[in-house]
Amino acid sequence: MSSDHESDRRPGVPPPQENLKVATERGFDALAGQEHEQLLWLGAEPIGDGWRLPVLDEALEVDLMARRVTTSAGVDVGPPWRILVLHYLAIDSRPKRLPPEITFADLRTARSYAEVYHGRVISRLCATAGRDARRLFVAAESLGGKPAGGGDAAFDFRVFPRVSLRVIWYAPDEEFPPSATLLLPANVESYFCSEDIVVLSECLVARLGGRPF
Repeated sequence: MSSDHESDRRPGVPPPQENLKVATERGFDALAGQEHEQLLWLGAEPIGDGWRLPVLDEALEVDLMARRVTTSAGVDVGPPWRILVLHYLAIDSRPKRLPPEITFADLRTARSYAEVYHGRVISRLCATAGRDARRLFVAAESLGGKPAGGGDAAFDFRVFPRVSLRVIWYAPDEEFPPSATLLLPANVESYFCSEDIVVLSECLVARLGGRPF
């Protein structure tokens, strides 16, 4: 979700989102030229006029003719998920599938934006699904999260077939509220730009909070 006006943005802030309609059209244009074998490698399955892609607990469907991204029930997904799916399927390289092990602040291109990321992602998680352990467990299980190591609770989420994120949660005590860390693959920037990584993180938190695609 990049912009043609990167030179105008404030230091430390990822570029603003393109007009969502323009971003969608560019995403479909890029996907139209994608190699069949690359789409298979990315984990997509051919169906009808497009592709089916596992995303968390769902199999989203990309209709190349109608230029739509829908759930398996035929419901249009929201712009953030739609554009993430298109950007993922347009990847033309084959990065390794690595485990989640770094934070957003570790990314060279995004380090100065880490405080804002914390507010948009971590604080929101702790105010919703991460308010208590039981709530987080139920939410994680519903999205296919797998127990992982770290903190008082941790789960790995296979958001896309080759991109997994890990949520590590720390229980509150008498002095501090709950806190959390979200880990990303070390090569996540081979899949998504920094702005997409922010949106990807927000989308996972939103799904944990019960929001639809």
